[in-house]
Amino acid sequence: MVNNWRRAALIVIGLWLAVILGVTIRGMLAPHQNSVFLVFRDAGRAWLAGQPLYSHVGKYLYSPLAAALFAPFALVPDWAASAVWRMATGLAYLSAVICWFRRHQSYSSSSSSIPTVIVFALALLLPLSIGNLNNGQASPLIIALLLCGCLAVLDERWTLAAGCIAIATFFKIYPLAIGLLLAVIEPRKLTWRLILGVLILGGLSLILQRPDYVIRQYEDWWHSLGADQRRVSTELGSWRDAWLLLRIAHVPITVGTYAILQAAAALMAALYCWWRAKHWNRDAVVWSAFTVGCLWITLFGPSTELATYIFLAPAVAFACAKVLAPVIQKREAFGWLQFLPVAAYGLLLLAEALNAWVPVIRQNNYLHAIQPVAALLFLGFILRWNPQKSEGSEIGASAQQ
Repeated sequence: MVNNWRRAALIVIGLWLAVILGVTIRGMLAPHQNSVFLVFRDAGRAWLAGQPLYSHVGKYLYSPLAAALFAPFALVPDWAASAVWRMATGLAYLSAVICWFRRHQSYSSSSSSIPTVIVFALALLLPLSIGNLNNGQASPLIIALLLCGCLAVLDERWTLAAGCIAIATFFKIYPLAIGLLLAVIEPRKLTWRLILGVLILGGLSLILQRPDYVIRQYEDWWHSLGADQRRVSTELGSWRDAWLLLRIAHVPITVGTYAILQAAAALMAALYCWWRAKHWNRDAVVWSAFTVGCLWITLFGPSTELATYIFLAPAVAFACAKVLAPVIQKREAFGWLQFLPVAAYGLLLLAEALNAWVPVIRQNNYLHAIQPVAALLFLGFILRWNPQKSEGSEIGASAQQ
């Protein structure tokens, strides 16, 4: 049994490394095909030249500081920049996820030295991550930063935690949601550090270019985000979130009302984390803060696309592995609690497959509802599950809490 799991671990890690190497080679051979990295490279070039970053609404959505971080990629050939970016983001994502899974892994008494859940979770996570890795999305790197921040919170390394979350925030604003949920758990130790980290990084951008240019770009950034009208571009909008589900259900709702709903959902997430902090240990609460934050990002965030659901992928893969392990080992019956994350995973995988192999889904907004439905199913699971319950009968018992 031990040798079997070791062999399985080597196979799964080998598959991950093969995928990362494969997308890196593809990026080298065809750096201008199926790649959002070109947007990052162009932003880096514009930053170096002191040119506007936000001349096209909806193209470049990251902060001016992120453009400064992309600038080195504009100084090397596209094939080399594409390769380095994909390799670096892929390895950072894989490393962070492994550390995250290891931190929350419970070992069964029969295989205390073999990380069975980690291997299973990594295998489940790979299909949900290939799309982002292949087209050079920044989300894997952002997730790696957020996971490092959560791990730093668990180790009480507050400055490192605030730094990781602040950097992620300067890529896209909504990762700050997870930082704020962590601050709810540890307000005295994390809040002021998080604020200071954001201010320091904002000040750093003023040093890396002319201050007047940088200030103007920050103004343009906010105007660009506000001018993005894709939520109301069609009857159902372009985002894959709760708004889409409400519109499909013919619930009358305005942008202003939906903003109130987004704020209410954020408040509920904060209250949930605060309440859990009163009853659970730190590991379980931080896991829940990250997961609930990712659920808010996907269901109620400002711009949820197909690629955004990679934020849910690590939590869904881990939960599926954790609840299915005792079922596979015939120590636990398959019940409704196990069904929810498995159904969520299946829908997320279906959406990825349809997008890759059935191009019509890219234009069919009704099929876009697959992912927010998956997020709702997983939300129902999260509200009832304690991630620190050990494998076996305790998993089923957690449904009774």
